[in-house]
Amino acid sequence: MPDDAEQTKPEMTEGADLPTAARALRRMLAALQLTPDRDPHLERSADNVAEFWAEFFAPFIAAQPPPPISTFPAGELAGQFIAVGRLSFHSMCAHHFTPFFGAAYVAYVPDELGIGIGAPAKLLEYAARRPQLQERLAADVAAALEAACRPRGVAVCLIARQMCMEMRGARADGRIESATLRGCFQEAAWRDQFFNYLARQATD
Repeated sequence: MPDDAEQTKPEMTEGADLPTAARALRRMLAALQLTPDRDPHLERSADNVAEFWAEFFAPFIAAQPPPPISTFPAGELAGQFIAVGRLSFHSMCAHHFTPFFGAAYVAYVPDELGIGIGAPAKLLEYAARRPQLQERLAADVAAALEAACRPRGVAVCLIARQMCMEMRGARADGRIESATLRGCFQEAAWRDQFFNYLARQATD
């Protein structure tokens, strides 16, 4: 019976050339004078980073489709405001390959179909595991929800810390908020309901 590491290896390596990636990273580190002769803890850094990126970006590298989302007849839920909040996420900035992470708040108004309460978390996890932009991540989750259940509207808000701002550039701490509003959430009443919901979440 293979151990856990062997069981995860196909996801880590499908479509990725780990030896070539590790060699390239080793050359890059050497060009930056980050070598094992200066710090022995850097001996396996190139291999570890290549393996980590291959594992984390596996869905994007292998061009995997979004996870299947189960739907059901909405019935009495049609036209109601349904929200799931404080979904933790982490991703990697496509510009600097630094992490960004935070919480997502997802709301939708069903039409004919409803989705399971865990569906937004699945779609968020899938969309985050690629070189990403926070604004695009919100839009990707909204688009995936629209494709899954064709709701009357969907709203996604992400509040995150961006290491590309905190560790470089401005080197300032802060929270970045981005929101995507589609369908009925572009109307004032539904938009207000969503942002009122976000305000309540902030005080709980």
